[in-house]
Amino acid sequence: MPKETFFNLKQEKQERIMKAAIEEMGMHTYEHLNLANIIRKSNIPRGSFYQYFEDKDDLYNYFYQYIGIKKYEFYGNLFQSDNEIPFLDRFYQIYVKGFYFAKTYPDLVKAGQKMITSEHYTKSNLVKKAMEQATELYASFIENDQKKGWIKKDIDPRFLASFLLEFMSKVTLDEFMKDTIDFTEIDRMVKQLVDILKKGIE
Repeated sequence: MPKETFFNLKQEKQERIMKAAIEEMGMHTYEHLNLANIIRKSNIPRGSFYQYFEDKDDLYNYFYQYIGIKKYEFYGNLFQSDNEIPFLDRFYQIYVKGFYFAKTYPDLVKAGQKMITSEHYTKSNLVKKAMEQATELYASFIENDQKKGWIKKDIDPRFLASFLLEFMSKVTLDEFMKDTIDFTEIDRMVKQLVDILKKGIE
């Protein structure tokens, strides 16, 4: 996490630093990030950067959390357990809203594209922990639906959660790597998956 001095900065300056970092991360993977470019674009002395962040790892890890914060704000109450929406309907809304998040924050998504192609990302404990938390959250939604009789009780909640998260990751990556995102096609694919899960194929 950034040092307390970073969070003590005015919001405008925090955002200026993050904007410079996001721009640099949109052009280079972790291995080739140039801190000098970030420092220059954010218009801060080099010494000040190290008053805000320990090193490149610290900045990179905060960027990952920064995306998470922005998404949490954007998604509203879709991740809240007291939202009484059936899990598969929630999944559909989360998935589709993710692509509208990409449309709203293209620079963040561009940086995210570079991030997920980085070896540092795939080996990061922060990423593994985030995936574990996402799996547990989805599993809790599924268990809640099982108690209400909306999902069969013999289905393993963690298995279904992992399956859906893997699906989201694969299709999301494929679509984000395209020059333009076809929202109509994405909506069709996710609706079809939800329909298959609700009705089965046999």
